[in-house]
Formats: sequence, C-alpha cells, structure tokens
Amino acid sequence: MLPSGKVAVLLLVVCMVSPEQVTSKKPICTKVQREKILEKCGSFIQPGHPTHLVSRDSQCCAAVRGVRDMECFTLLLTEKEKTKYSVEKIRALRGLCESDPPPSHKLN
Repeated sequence: MLPSGKVAVLLLVVCMVSPEQVTSKKPICTKVQREKILEKCGSFIQPGHPTHLVSRDSQCCAAVRGVRDMECFTLLLTEKEKTKYSVEKIRALRGLCESDPPPSHKLN
C-alpha cells in the first residue's frame, strides 16, 4: 500500500496528464455523434477525389461542432468504416466547419 503522500502525488500527475478526461463528466465523443456525422457528412468524407466542399451552415458542420475532439471520433470508426470514409477528411472537418472563417489575406 502506498503512503497517502505518494497517492496524492500520483493523483495529481494523472490529472495533469489528462485533465479533461479526469474532470469532465461528458465523454469527448459518443457513438451517437459518430452516427450523426457519418449520416450528415458522408458525401464530404469519402476517400479520393473529387473533394466536395462542406458549407459552414450545413447540417454536417452543425454535427461536427457538437464533437469536442475529432480524433476521438476517428478512433470510434470500425475497420469497414475506415475503408468507406477518409480519416484525413474527417479530421479536416473541424477546421472547415469553424464558426468564424479564417481571416482572408488581401494582396496589394
């Protein structure tokens, strides 16, 4: 059995390594969110070309904004889904669906 001081230090280290997972009551992503994104974003995340652009006002982007961590979402994919959908395109959805568009650079 560890002395209480070592237990406290160990608990502190665990919280520092993954504070969100330890302190959060909500999971980072859920299977329900996965299903919703696959349904709403399916045409945007298929592998290969042509690449379909997603609108920030789309139902796809609304679903993406509900997920805190797209990497977590990709971990929930089955092997079959990983061949049907592009993991890289799924990861890119977060940036494509941000509420505010990135600042434009004007050429002089």
